[in-house]
Amino acid sequence: MSHIHLPDGVLPVWLWASGFIIAILIGFILFRFIKKEELTRRLPLLGMMAAAMVLGASVEIVPIAYHVNLTVISGILLGPSLIFLATFVVNVILALFGHGGITVIGLNTLTLSIEGIFGYLFFRLFWKIFKKLTPAAFLATLLALCLSTFSMIGVVGLGVSHYEELIHQEGEKGIFEFKLLKEKHDQHGKEKEKGEVNMRRFVAIVLPLGFLGWLLEGVVTTLIARYIHRLRPDLLVLERKLLL
Repeated sequence: MSHIHLPDGVLPVWLWASGFIIAILIGFILFRFIKKEELTRRLPLLGMMAAAMVLGASVEIVPIAYHVNLTVISGILLGPSLIFLATFVVNVILALFGHGGITVIGLNTLTLSIEGIFGYLFFRLFWKIFKKLTPAAFLATLLALCLSTFSMIGVVGLGVSHYEELIHQEGEKGIFEFKLLKEKHDQHGKEKEKGEVNMRRFVAIVLPLGFLGWLLEGVVTTLIARYIHRLRPDLLVLERKLLL
């Protein structure tokens, strides 16, 4: 849900460029904690989870226009550092498929990494509290998706002034359509669109639909986690120290 499906040219340069810079810095910091032997050992798992994330992001659930990212379960299995690498690879592949522009790869990596990293941390926290897999996986997914969705809304909100400039420049016949975000006003009994962005409407649409998606992904993540726990409990690393 937190994946930003905007083509190139919509977000302002300073915003998407900042996304790349911050992603590079965070990636550099996280990768300093990865041991070469650990990376080599877990590389097949990373590739498998990245492929699952690409597959999940490619299937839209109608009518709520939601796709299951599988980022939280990937974060639980991979840990913070490797899930960051996995989200970067996934976003590069999705951008090449037209699932968002090239310029938003950095921002998408950050928002999806919020899901994976916080999903991992929340899962460990709730596992310590409940000592049960089902509530730990479900609540971790719900909270992680909530955080990443609000981060996505924040990113979209930061570009409001730029969207309004595009609306004014292109007019009704422009190549960019912002009908969902355009503010409307009543003039002589007729509703007309202004060149202003209505973020309240955007949030009012995204959050209710997103909440349904969070519940759905929470159930999916829990079922996958329970299945893995039966077959390969060692992959969940429940009784060892936190991974980096």
